[in-house]
Amino acid sequence: MSNRYSDLWKKQSWKKHQQNLFRLQKRVYKAVRARDLRKARSLQKLILKSRSAQLLAVRQVSQLNQGKKTAGVDGIKSLSYKQRWELADELLGSSTKWKHNRLREIPIPKKNGKTRILKVPTIADRAWQCLIKYALEPAHEATFSADSYGFRPGRCTQDVQKRLFLHLKSDANGITKRVIELDIKKCFDRISHPSIMERLIAPASIKLGIFRCLKAGVNPDFPEQGTPQGGVVSPLLANIALNGIEEIHTSLRYADDIVIILKPKDNAEKVLTKIKAFLELICK
Repeated sequence: MSNRYSDLWKKQSWKKHQQNLFRLQKRVYKAVRARDLRKARSLQKLILKSRSAQLLAVRQVSQLNQGKKTAGVDGIKSLSYKQRWELADELLGSSTKWKHNRLREIPIPKKNGKTRILKVPTIADRAWQCLIKYALEPAHEATFSADSYGFRPGRCTQDVQKRLFLHLKSDANGITKRVIELDIKKCFDRISHPSIMERLIAPASIKLGIFRCLKAGVNPDFPEQGTPQGGVVSPLLANIALNGIEEIHTSLRYADDIVIILKPKDNAEKVLTKIKAFLELICK
């Protein structure tokens, strides 16, 4: 019996599944660009129902992700082939009514001697988050700033390095410019839930699922803040909340790190005041 599940899993045309998913995601992207949000939400629902998306989500979190062997509160570190099929069926039946488990807290030592708390969902919850991400990401990629690079498909640190070089090279009068580097302190812990929810481009079912996901990792002292570090969808949610900060002034952003580029006549204090006001709106 176990061999049957194994053979069936290994015989899947993963390339075909990826093509099926990409076609739907491309349609979501185009719908948002055309400002047809009703059509975009309808297509997002199709992604949740897509067998290709469900299988790819399970494969991603159980086989491909770097932290695939990290257990959640249920203690499960890996899935058998049979369990992978069962999880895909579970996503098919309840992707819009998903009940998120508590998160396992893992202390991670930092170089400065402090400790960062990594909040890890179960494998099943990570699969659900991955499926939701498949639906959310193309909608928000259609709205994201071109100056945002972190945790985005097809973008990497080398891209932002190249853009920074182009801004500061000699024939762009780089020698006359100043640079301010900002790191948004405890970004994942401070982002307010309302600021995320009001920015989401998604049908009500996905919004409800994201709300439950956020509440599963709350700090009791700050029940309306934070996206759980360790969640598959958390970096995307942070990008959704921070999107637009790049438009305040010429800048490049990689996740919660921002480089602001100032020309000689630019007033640094005015720029920083505007950025502070933006952050106060999303980090309540």
